[in-house]
Amino acid sequence: MRSRKKKPANTLTITPQRMDFDFAGVPKHWFDNDPVLSHFLNALSLTFPDGERFFVDAVRAFRDTVKDPERQKEISGFIGQEAMHSLEHDTFNKMLAAQGYQEQAEGGQKLARYLIKQGRERLSAKKQLAATAALEHITAILANRLLKDPALLESMDPAVRDLWMWHAIEEIEHKAVAFDLYQDVSGDYRLRVRVLLAASLALASYTSKYTWALLKQDGLHRNPLVLARGAWRLFGFNGLLTRTVPDFLQFLRPGFHPWQEDNSALVARWRGVLAETAEAA
Repeated sequence: MRSRKKKPANTLTITPQRMDFDFAGVPKHWFDNDPVLSHFLNALSLTFPDGERFFVDAVRAFRDTVKDPERQKEISGFIGQEAMHSLEHDTFNKMLAAQGYQEQAEGGQKLARYLIKQGRERLSAKKQLAATAALEHITAILANRLLKDPALLESMDPAVRDLWMWHAIEEIEHKAVAFDLYQDVSGDYRLRVRVLLAASLALASYTSKYTWALLKQDGLHRNPLVLARGAWRLFGFNGLLTRTVPDFLQFLRPGFHPWQEDNSALVARWRGVLAETAEAA
């Protein structure tokens, strides 16, 4: 069953924006002084430079099938935004290496490149697009979680906060681009569900491996208090990931569409906050 696209009430523009963030002085445990939360997002960041390029290529492979000029603008915006995400997270990952995590940062990015290379070689173009739509859903619901709870962003070190705020905003702005293209090209419900589950398992395995590796570098991988506190803040009541589960499951509905949750007003509000911080800098 193919989903009809539901436009947000407040139409969002998908506009690429280069930020040139400066990560000077970032503490190692920049997310509320919590090693587990910080390293979970650090591990995610290691996947972004190559992962975003994979998304771009998967969408480019089918963009010529789209005749609607507005949709073409959205695809161009998606490609531009993802390219900027790759650049900014590459800078962030270099900062991690300079903090004393060089082995983990380089190893994590090497593994991400290998896994992505395997995906390019083994998956058909349609399956690569399905994987892109699935992983874009995951990034969009994580972005929604960060923006819906201001305390999360406020607890981040200021030198890092704007990166994750900006990235979250743009993930929501373009959250339906790959999904809509997949619906045009295939619309195979079973395939998109299978791919979501496989991609989720792969991403969970990867982030667990590198969160642990980064904690080990700190000498905290066997500290029961650090691990228990971090696990609770990820998976406990009101945890960072716990609160994304209902949104994650929405993807399993045959009639799902990303814009069935219209969070365009949320994005507009945070766009204003981001602009204010840029002016104050």
